Amino acid sequence: MKNLIINMFNLEPHNIEQLDIISCGNENFATITLRMKPTVCPHCGNYSSLIHDYYNRTLNHSVLADHHLTVIYKRRRYYCRKCKHAFPEKNPFSLPGRRISKATVLKIMKLLQKQTLTFTDVSDIVGVSTSTVIRVFDEYAGVRSFPFPKALCIDEVYVNKYLQQEYACVLMDFNHGNIFDLLPSRKKEHLASYFSLIPKGTRLSVKYVSIDMWNIYRDIASEYFPKAMICVDSFHVIQMINNAFDKVRIRIMNTYERITEEYRLLKKYHWLLKKSADKIEYGKILDLHHYYSIVGARHISQEALISRLLLISPELELAYELKTDYVAINATSNFQNAEYRIDKFLEDIKIYGIPEFYSTRRTMKRWKTEIVNSFQKYNGRRISNGPIESMNSRIKKLKRNGNGYKSFERFRTRCLYTLNKGASIKF
Repeated sequence: MKNLIINMFNLEPHNIEQLDIISCGNENFATITLRMKPTVCPHCGNYSSLIHDYYNRTLNHSVLADHHLTVIYKRRRYYCRKCKHAFPEKNPFSLPGRRISKATVLKIMKLLQKQTLTFTDVSDIVGVSTSTVIRVFDEYAGVRSFPFPKALCIDEVYVNKYLQQEYACVLMDFNHGNIFDLLPSRKKEHLASYFSLIPKGTRLSVKYVSIDMWNIYRDIASEYFPKAMICVDSFHVIQMINNAFDKVRIRIMNTYERITEEYRLLKKYHWLLKKSADKIEYGKILDLHHYYSIVGARHISQEALISRLLLISPELELAYELKTDYVAINATSNFQNAEYRIDKFLEDIKIYGIPEFYSTRRTMKRWKTEIVNSFQKYNGRRISNGPIESMNSRIKKLKRNGNGYKSFERFRTRCLYTLNKGASIKF
């Protein structure tokens, strides 16, 4: 145990005057006195070896996962004859103002890089109070500075349960996948205030801004990034079209009595109709149980069931065709032909005359330029909010695991410290 303690605190054996260890189960107590040596007075710079007195400094330290160490450091105070001041010897065990060891601080900060661990979890592992873990985090969490992104993703994440605003705004570097910043609000005045502090030259260098179909984001991007191409994330467009299709399915389903097989099949297997073509498991057989009279067989493949469901209503089949067509447009178009194909798609919606798609058509026409822009590529990748959507789920998990953060600034720091690569510890 002595050698473990010496190595843990990077002590030289010849600098130790006394080291006594008492063990009681998982509790260990170490009394340490360092060897006396002339020390520079911090007040006048004179060397002194005159001992004024001793005092005990008690420090908490986690040795191993299942052991706890209490260090009783018998610390000297020297007396300077020149300036008449008393001063303590250098403390190699803890940071200034802390009653836990430097190694324990490092362990706390390393554990907090894991998004699954809460402050309480870390306090249980290390053997200190939760409030101590929080104070250590607030003081030593270093947030890495990144250059402002050339391709900026903007999205929001719901935080209302514990924080002051309903949504926090996430800014992300599309190219490198780092959270650039987390803002406490997505309100226009708050975003304007934030971006106005960014130097104009930096803002003019931004090439792309990826957003969802939130008018405030478009207004902000147009004003503060005038040379950037504004792009609407393709996921939100497809989601809007899928929602329109599902409304058609529900309307047609509700024209049937609940006891009918048409109703039951449209309700039970709606997930199959929502699947894109590349997600359908061709050849996989489904067991319909007692919902098979109109299908003609109890066991049927996924693709055959889709075909049979679409026969329930010609309008449902047309809506499914629209949905499938846009998924194909999104997957196979490029920046050069996207506008032509989208215009044709919008014309098809008009021709088909399905009411649930009317609002989708209007929205797509208002955002057509930004939708077409999303087919542009940056460093070989199509511009999208895909990376930020993935990051948002991690942010939500961090908030949920933490059971709430009363301080937005602490929540922001935890996200930047835990979710970004290259987080540092400030000493």
